[in-house]
Amino acid sequence: MSAQGQKIYLNALLAGSLGFITFGWDAGVLGGILLTAEFQTAMGFPDTTIISMIASTFLLASWLGCIIVATLGMLLGRRTWIIIGNVIQILGTIISASSFSYGQLIAGRVFIGIGNGFLTSMIPIYVAEMAVRTNTRGRGVNAMIAAASCGTALAYWVYGSSKAFEYIALRLLNVSSDFGMVFANSQAVWRFPVAFQIFWSLCTIAVIFPNPDTPRYYYAKGRIADGDSLLERLYVESITTPEVQQAKLSILASLELERAESASLRIKDFFWDTSEMQAARRIRTGMILIGVAYLMGIDMIFYYMTTIFQVYIGLAPLTASALSGAATTVLTIANYLGVYFMERLGRRTWLIGGAVAQTIFLAIFTGLLSSPGPQTGAAAAAMLFCWISVFGPTWGPVTKAFRQVLTTGNQQYVYASEIMPLRYRHLGFALSVSCQWVMAFITVFAGPIAIANPSVGWKTWIWFLVFNALAVPFVYFCCPETRGQSLEEIDLIFMSGTLNDTDAARTLKHETGFDDEKTKSLEEKPLSLG
Repeated sequence: MSAQGQKIYLNALLAGSLGFITFGWDAGVLGGILLTAEFQTAMGFPDTTIISMIASTFLLASWLGCIIVATLGMLLGRRTWIIIGNVIQILGTIISASSFSYGQLIAGRVFIGIGNGFLTSMIPIYVAEMAVRTNTRGRGVNAMIAAASCGTALAYWVYGSSKAFEYIALRLLNVSSDFGMVFANSQAVWRFPVAFQIFWSLCTIAVIFPNPDTPRYYYAKGRIADGDSLLERLYVESITTPEVQQAKLSILASLELERAESASLRIKDFFWDTSEMQAARRIRTGMILIGVAYLMGIDMIFYYMTTIFQVYIGLAPLTASALSGAATTVLTIANYLGVYFMERLGRRTWLIGGAVAQTIFLAIFTGLLSSPGPQTGAAAAAMLFCWISVFGPTWGPVTKAFRQVLTTGNQQYVYASEIMPLRYRHLGFALSVSCQWVMAFITVFAGPIAIANPSVGWKTWIWFLVFNALAVPFVYFCCPETRGQSLEEIDLIFMSGTLNDTDAARTLKHETGFDDEKTKSLEEKPLSLG
């Protein structure tokens, strides 16, 4: 029997969470193995530039995956893209785990990255469009994206456990010198954690396969009967009941508004949007929001966590590894706290408050790195933990969830995915996430090279500090609040006044209970920058 009601949404949420664990797992595994003798030997002792290429190739390939989805997204359903993405990731993981050169490893990570681009572009849209309760949609998307942090933490601890097992076995078994060297240098220490990513991909496919695509996708493709049938399953009511009819009419009215305005986006609108539905402005806002989030330094920190603690702060290897695992665990816990508070405080308040606190902590961290020493090193590590504790519940889930309007970081994903117009949701969200991967590539590739340069060193962190500070005015002036609104009501927030008297607009306002005063209160006086 086919799943009904909340079961469909929960399956989508679980599949999405498993899909995002694969993303976090990649960062966690790589961050833990980069400095190990086993990995260094297999890769031929690569220099800093090669290490940066190994880490950042995944991110650039993820950008390519997003561009593919942006271009071809409506040819296939949201669910189909997610399944294809997981299959490509499995292929890339097999290539990576069997690598005996950095060239082969980079090739494998290209496949993993493309698949990841498919997943991160489509999973938040799929989950948000399956949510029939607007008061839980933001939490659901946020909780799902927080799973990426969970994946990072799990990867660090799995790797750490494998090293601990190796140490204990050598001591307890009292093996001979020759056998001990074979065991101590086992390539499985890094290959097993890399290969284990296949497990998460297979789980994602198994959970999402029985699920249908989303009702908004069906209606956008003109598959009215399929859309009606799925709405009946989601609401466990007939399509003729008032609640289900309201959901259907809201989606169709939103589509009609978008089609009535224009057949296509105009390039000039991305610089100054004078269109009726403000589609280009909404896409642009999502792209900037996510781009800024990933220029705050989160990928630099988590791909090179152990290296930062060990090499740049000066902590012992064991201490650095333990702190890396603890930091990823803190981020995971903080992400899930954001799930709880995001709906209570609103997207804008949560993002602005987080950016202010992050700027303070990162400024102190940067200042401490400028004067290296045992005491300042410990204080710098503490400030990094404070920064992670703030980023986790604020920009971690809000950027990956600014309510499907702007679409992560996580709140940025929620927001970015929410603000996108239905007709261009796959395009807008994919372009927004592509900004994430481009900015992440820049920081992960160039960051270590800059820090290793004696004339730059700690000053590299000033770059990240600037974007933490710039996030405050950007959110205040450019990002209207979207908390508690359906995806169709968000169209009304951005809609030009000239469309207010159209039949589609009146239908949408009637079906959603939306009015002009509500629009004004939601905007909270942001500056309308085209």
